[in-house]
Amino acid sequence: MSLHERLRAAREGWAVGPVLERAFLRVTGKDAQDYLHRMSTQDLARLKPGESAYAAFLNAKGHLLGEGHVLAREGEVLVELDPAAAPETRALLEKLVIMDDVTFEDLSATLRALPVLGPEGPAKLGGRAGSAPVVPTARRGAPCMDVWAPAAEAEALRAALVADGAAPLDLAELESLRILAGVARFGADMDASRLPMEAGLTRAAISFTKGCYIGQEVVLRATARGHLQRGLVQLELPPGARPGTPLVAGGQEVGAVTSVAETPEGRLGLGYLRRAHWKPGERVRAGEGEAVVRAVIVEDGVVA
Repeated sequence: MSLHERLRAAREGWAVGPVLERAFLRVTGKDAQDYLHRMSTQDLARLKPGESAYAAFLNAKGHLLGEGHVLAREGEVLVELDPAAAPETRALLEKLVIMDDVTFEDLSATLRALPVLGPEGPAKLGGRAGSAPVVPTARRGAPCMDVWAPAAEAEALRAALVADGAAPLDLAELESLRILAGVARFGADMDASRLPMEAGLTRAAISFTKGCYIGQEVVLRATARGHLQRGLVQLELPPGARPGTPLVAGGQEVGAVTSVAETPEGRLGLGYLRRAHWKPGERVRAGEGEAVVRAVIVEDGVVA
């Protein structure tokens, strides 16, 4: 099966990704869900047991500490994060507990995430995840449910799904899917230097109807006044361009490449550009060649 066929299966049929190491926090106590609601950009108060939402956690300057899915369960809340983001995010969450009844437990050593992709995925998976949480996600570049299961169970489930006909994807192919869809990844396209809107998280992770949270004033000010100066774009890239390659226009550095993947549509990537260059078709220098802006992702996170 070719790369094109595997990615098509993920978008139109069904596929299964590799077992992924993620950071997981188990949050318990009678105030657990309310506390996380007050700490995050997302409306978590509305979640009923079994429901989840994608959220970001910010510092006081509105910069990203971490982002991921939050799952409400009976008597607990599970928070999934990129491993690189977990230490700072947990430290801030624990630091700000005052009178709240909240306890944090790290489950990262035992739990893994298994992406089951494609519109046929839910029916094919059925009840085979057992008691493991199954969490829908829009961060894979195709319809997807992540199964949060112990490592051995996740590997066994993956093998069973592949045996039943799921197209097996490796990590590079997952990257191709998300870059084609213009989805930022923490540790590549997002870190503590970024505002969530710059990375295209406005629609995905931010509620503008909930109460206060850390960094909210910065988010509202930047969104209302159009103060963003840099933002994420999708790029057609020349050979040799890689993460970290400067993007240059008029002899000045105006951004940088953050992610690269080989796709059926060519060598594509994500990167940040200054506001003046947020135009599909805009051409900038990338190493020894030319990069072309394919789509503007900043704020809404949508590749048109």
